[in-house]
Amino acid sequence: LEHKSARGKAALGRLKVFDGVPPPYDRVKRVVVPDALRVTRLKTQRKYANLGRLSHEVGWKHWDLIKRLEAKRKVRADAYFQQKKAANALAARAAAEVDA
Repeated sequence: LEHKSARGKAALGRLKVFDGVPPPYDRVKRVVVPDALRVTRLKTQRKYANLGRLSHEVGWKHWDLIKRLEAKRKVRADAYFQQKKAANALAARAAAEVDA
């Protein structure tokens, strides 16, 4: 975000950011909206901005913390997925044995 030009200053003046998740949504399970994914919405040559990087550039101090927490979340999510995949395979094998 160019902050030295008039256009960049105006953009920074319009920028509103909030830390955290607002109260009605903080207890709701987070889901992925496929129609909102960058892969499906943008052409490959289009430029895009990452909110974490933008926040870090304008003074947000928790970039490293979020990266660490995100890495831990991915490890836990992968372990959960492997466990779920094994349970589904076991259930499919049991269903196949019942049918046979």
